Amino acid sequence: MRKDELAGPLRQPYTPERGFGTAHAAREGYEHIWFVVPPAPPEEFPAGIPAGTISRANTILQSRPDPADASELDLLAAYLFAGREAVSSSRMEGTWSTIDNVLTPGEVYDQDEGKSEHLSVRGYATALEYGFGQIQQHGMDALTTELVCHLHDLVMRKDPDFHGIAGRVRTPGLPGDVVQIGGGGRKEDAVYNPAPPEHAARCLEDVMGWMRNKTLIELGDAGMGMSLPVRMAIGHAHFEAVHPFSNGNGRVGRILWPLQMAAAGHLPLYLSGYVEQNRHEYGQALQEAQKQLSYGRIAQFVANAIIGSHEEEKMSKAVIGSLPGLWQQRGRFRKDSSAARALAVIIRMPIVTARILSKELEVSFQAASNALNALESKHVIRERTGHGRNRVFAAEEVIAALARPFGEEPDIALEGARRTLGI
Repeated sequence: MRKDELAGPLRQPYTPERGFGTAHAAREGYEHIWFVVPPAPPEEFPAGIPAGTISRANTILQSRPDPADASELDLLAAYLFAGREAVSSSRMEGTWSTIDNVLTPGEVYDQDEGKSEHLSVRGYATALEYGFGQIQQHGMDALTTELVCHLHDLVMRKDPDFHGIAGRVRTPGLPGDVVQIGGGGRKEDAVYNPAPPEHAARCLEDVMGWMRNKTLIELGDAGMGMSLPVRMAIGHAHFEAVHPFSNGNGRVGRILWPLQMAAAGHLPLYLSGYVEQNRHEYGQALQEAQKQLSYGRIAQFVANAIIGSHEEEKMSKAVIGSLPGLWQQRGRFRKDSSAARALAVIIRMPIVTARILSKELEVSFQAASNALNALESKHVIRERTGHGRNRVFAAEEVIAALARPFGEEPDIALEGARRTLGI
């Protein structure tokens, strides 16, 4: 990273009085490398924010229901899309898994021991669930450094490529304390050099305090300041500029988006599918915000992500919402039979076993097995193991709808799923 790429205020040497600027890391071999101690996020509305796109994105968010008032289909879609979010966001960082792995119940998946990419992605989904629980209890006040550290712990403790201490902010003298972004391993060619470790904790607290600043939030929600999409964009840029952890910052930063939406009283949208599809623009927008303190491009990007993700959700929700009725037509299951009642289970648990279904329906294991056999015979689900015991069944149409590339027409994915089901 060249110093002349930075905006004038950032090129100035860091001093405690200013609170930001350039500084060296106290590490041998880095004597001539400049790092950026970022300022706290701005409290005044920044110049260059694109009003039209932001307004449309804000209208979408404001129209989303409070989770307590959301419809059953809204809540179902939010639950299923959280799994898709975990896969997309993790995949951007090179951690590969599938929606199948996230949705497979733990009792039939694997033991919660050791490390694996699958467990890391499942940890991301667990982190989302934990974060929403904290928001439900504490509202915007839940957005703290402690929350961020716990989210990082849940996401990274099972990641096989992470060798630090999950949940610990970068600390001087400990492994992973100095980080650089980009450059292919050559420190002189890094794209951006985040805060030296001695500043990481303080700068993170600045960002999290800004995110839960009630005055900023109230002014923005009243139309007299930064609306939620703008706060999401600026907060994300500053969180990533601090880069509080040695690894996993992108994943934790993207978890904060749906948490901010939930804290504002809105059923969240999940943006990582859009981000993954537009990674180059995402990276350029972040650099512009971090190096130039210019937020128009990242605000535009986040607004477009909200708009695009809203359209994607509508398209997916229409498909998922139609499937139980379609399955009933396909199977003509007797009303109140275990097979008919199972349709409501497999739409939210598209990978299931007889043991799980018996608990959900409060019927015997044999009755659940009979129901699954009936669903399989009518091409609603498919048995995946080929075993006589410990069988696992999948609602392939649900999984295909969730696994398809962002923005792709669902019919393409459904056609493949139905071939798999033998239709």
